[in-house]
Amino acid sequence: MNSQIDFHADDYALSQNSDDDIINLCKEGKLDSISIIPNLQIFESSVLKLKKFNNDFPKKIKVSVHLNFMEGKPVSNSELITDLVDEKGFFCVSWGKLLIWNYNPFKRKKIKEQLAHEISAQIEKCIKAEVSDIDCLRIDSHQHPHMIPLFREAIFDALKDKNYKIEYIRNTNDPISFYKKSKSEKTNFSNVLKCLILNHYSKSFSKILKRNNLPDSYLCGVYYSGKMDERIVNALPIFKREAVKRNRKFELLFHPGRMLKEELTQEFTKQGFTEFHLSENRKVEYSTCKNMKRD
Repeated sequence: MNSQIDFHADDYALSQNSDDDIINLCKEGKLDSISIIPNLQIFESSVLKLKKFNNDFPKKIKVSVHLNFMEGKPVSNSELITDLVDEKGFFCVSWGKLLIWNYNPFKRKKIKEQLAHEISAQIEKCIKAEVSDIDCLRIDSHQHPHMIPLFREAIFDALKDKNYKIEYIRNTNDPISFYKKSKSEKTNFSNVLKCLILNHYSKSFSKILKRNNLPDSYLCGVYYSGKMDERIVNALPIFKREAVKRNRKFELLFHPGRMLKEELTQEFTKQGFTEFHLSENRKVEYSTCKNMKRD
């Protein structure tokens, strides 16, 4: 097993079927870590399932708090985060709104305070459920909004004066140059654009991680986001080489859990996200993760 690679699955606690897929990969020793969504209705039953099968896993699975502001309802009182929810109490946050707020001097402070309040609540929920540990807390986010300066500042505000030992905060840095060096097959324009935006913000995030004595890493999972198939095989040697060269790990990110249509609830209000949750390509990602050689 190559210790530089963290085989990771996002979106645990999305649905029962999705959870079963991820649990199966954990049982087969195919994953090193997962991210759990704190705010959806299924959270409690997902936690019970994870604990039930924990002894069946051949190794300890690290669990990250998958901060979610894109779907569902907040963990905290919605009356305290009125800019982040709609009239029904569901999140109305988007990347576009966060970017506008990030550069709006009149609303920035207010929004950051609301974000920090909910971030703290989501982290506390995972700690109380005993799926996250205050001595090795790991954090990432659903759709990577924590890469936006406003959001990541809110994370550090939420962590301030807390008795947490942070082990890892994901730096979503998926270098396009690595794929070019490996002559990997190209992806779609949307994923290239995502990489460019996220990689732009990752540069300043690297400096923040260093200042806080936190590990920095690469991530392989945005360039082929939505369909992590056999195309990634060519890129992996470059990621391994660069990770060793710079003494970094890299996170190989999959979304291998597929939601069934009958599992959709009123929590899922955004069509694009729903299509992603139901996509047959999640089966492809499951298969890729299951069949990848670990050396």
